[in-house]
Formats: sequence, C-alpha cells, structure tokens
Amino acid sequence: MREFIKKRPALAFLVFIVVWTWIFMAAIIALVPIDPVEGPGAMHVALVFLVASPSVFGVLFARMVDGKQGVRALFARAVRWQVKPIWYAVSLLLIPVVYGVSYFVQGWLGGPTGPIDVVDKLAFALPIALIACLMEEFGWRGFALPKLLERHSALTAALIVGMGWALWHAPINYLALSKFRTGAIPILIALALGPILQTVIMTWIHNNANASMLLMLLTHFSITSSAIVFMVPSSTAGTELRSNLVSAALFGLVVVGIVAAVGTTRLVRAERSRRDV
Repeated sequence: MREFIKKRPALAFLVFIVVWTWIFMAAIIALVPIDPVEGPGAMHVALVFLVASPSVFGVLFARMVDGKQGVRALFARAVRWQVKPIWYAVSLLLIPVVYGVSYFVQGWLGGPTGPIDVVDKLAFALPIALIACLMEEFGWRGFALPKLLERHSALTAALIVGMGWALWHAPINYLALSKFRTGAIPILIALALGPILQTVIMTWIHNNANASMLLMLLTHFSITSSAIVFMVPSSTAGTELRSNLVSAALFGLVVVGIVAAVGTTRLVRAERSRRDV
C-alpha cells in the first residue's frame, strides 16, 4: 500500500478521502438522526471536517510521500503572496460574479428570487467559507493537484481533482437534499458539475499565480461564501435542479473561454509557458 501511495500519490489520496468520507457519512446517517425537512445540522458538518478533512489528510499524505520537506513546502505555498494583483481580483471576484449572474438569470426565468439581505447572509456565510477553505484546500489544490500536474496536462489534472472533490461532497449534498427524496438524484448530478468546472478555473489561477495556496484559499472562500449569498430558495426539486443547472452552464461558459484563450496543456498563455521553461 505504501508503495502504491508513493507511486500514485494523488490517486491514492483521492480514492482514500472519498471512500473514507462515504463510509464515515454512512455511519453518521445510521447513528445520528437527520431532520428530513431541514437536512443536516451544524453538528453533522462539523463531524465531517473533524474526521474527514481533505486538508488534514492532504498534510498526512504529503508527510508520507515527501517527508517533512513536503509538509514545509505545502505550508510555504500558503504564504506565497507575491503574485500579480490581477490574480487576487480574479480569485475573489470571478466566482461571485458568476453566481450573481446565475441568480439574476434564474429570476428572469421565473425562479423564486428577490432582494438579497447581503449583511445577514454574509454574517452566516463568511465563517462557513473560512472553515471550508482551510479544512479542504490543503488536500485538493495543496497536495493532489501539484502531483497530478507532474504527470498530466493542466486540464486533465483539474478534471481529476474536480471529480474527487465532487465525489467527496456527494454524501454531504445528499443529506442536504434528502427532503426531495427520489428527486435528489438529478440534483446531485447537476451539483457535481460545479466542483469539476470550478477546479478548472482554480487550476488556471493556480498555474498563473506561481502555485500560491493563498490564492487557492481565497478562491475557495469566494466559492463557498458567494454560493450561500446567492442561494435561490427552493421548495421543489425542479427549482433546485434548475438553479444548479443554470450555475453549471455559466461556469461552463467561463471554462470554455479560459480553455479557448490559453489551451489545455498548462492553462497559461503560450508566451508565459516559454518564459517559464
């Protein structure tokens, strides 16, 4: 097993964290009652991060594969702040803009949208976003992505990490969607598109910002906080499905634009790639 981890570290990490989380979530569902209407409570989410945190296991895998030097390098990237200001703007603003446009498109399509109480929503969203980015990013973009970039094109690496991220979230999403019963399955599939497409965007930022983990933390923070702020209230499975499909379609357009502009190999401009050689 140790030999396989050293030979395929990213794949080993992704398989482990997904399987471990699914087993753990199955145990939670069996042992801790979940309100069928309200969905999982704060305790359920807290248990996931305490026992199945991608960041915690990302650090452990870094120690196992690359020793203490690998852990130091991982944390050093978290304070790598000297990147072009444009990438700070992209990290903090691009995702909220997409979610904001999605919110207004859904209103135009007849969805149950209305004025947003930004202050109250931010007060709720910001602590959750901070916890989410810290407890996840050192696994997804801290450990797994750089390992995959050593073997694959940037687009391929992004899609693999994105699928791992989506699968890790699936049981948590299922609990939140349990009130829709059988209608939850199509919504889960639509929800899975988000992390996959968002990882392509994050890989583009990562590769243009000198692999800065700080930028990855900021981007994940913006994803979680803006998803909460622009969440469309859904009383039916159909409304929830449409909401996620609209968001996925807009993120897909952003990804198509990035790939068309910079290609798939490194998700950076060819001129920059030649300078980096």
